[in-house]
Amino acid sequence: MDTVRIGAFLRELRKEKNLTQEQLADVFNVSARTVSRWETGSNMPDISILVEIADYYQLDVREILNGERNAALPEEDGSGIKDVAEYADKEKEKMAVKARIYAIAGICGMFIFGVTKAFGTPGSVICGIIESITIIAVYAALASSLIYTSSRLQTLQRKIKSKIRKNIVLIVVTIGIGVILLFTLVPMLMIGAAG
Repeated sequence: MDTVRIGAFLRELRKEKNLTQEQLADVFNVSARTVSRWETGSNMPDISILVEIADYYQLDVREILNGERNAALPEEDGSGIKDVAEYADKEKEKMAVKARIYAIAGICGMFIFGVTKAFGTPGSVICGIIESITIIAVYAALASSLIYTSSRLQTLQRKIKSKIRKNIVLIVVTIGIGVILLFTLVPMLMIGAAG
């Protein structure tokens, strides 16, 4: 599979519709940078987006994978199906790598939490902060792992990223309030539990 050729074909299709990368990114709820990577061949869309792209341009997925119109191969040799299967396998491999990274991050967070609990000073504010941060890191790693490993959540993930870009101020304020609550309520609860 020639990713550079596929990227050039995707760029050609976008230009035929007189769309900018930003406009196309909005259609598929991805960033303009992602569209740019598709068009340079440095990254390819996952299989669910590839199907959406084919529908959007009214093409067969095999035409996109071959990087040209009317490139659908006869089904009798099965090469078109093999190309799609190969593409899907590469996407699964990428997801597996991300899932492993998140799993390792979660395990490290649990280890740090355990060490802090075992060897830290009970009631220490620093230990409480470290424990709180590692618990948040473990939950974030688990949630991220679930999102990346579930093919049914891939579309949701793209939509969430799109909404995140549109509501960044609200998200920053919410995170700020969460951090303030974390550093005020958790120590107070720990002091209350110790007393």
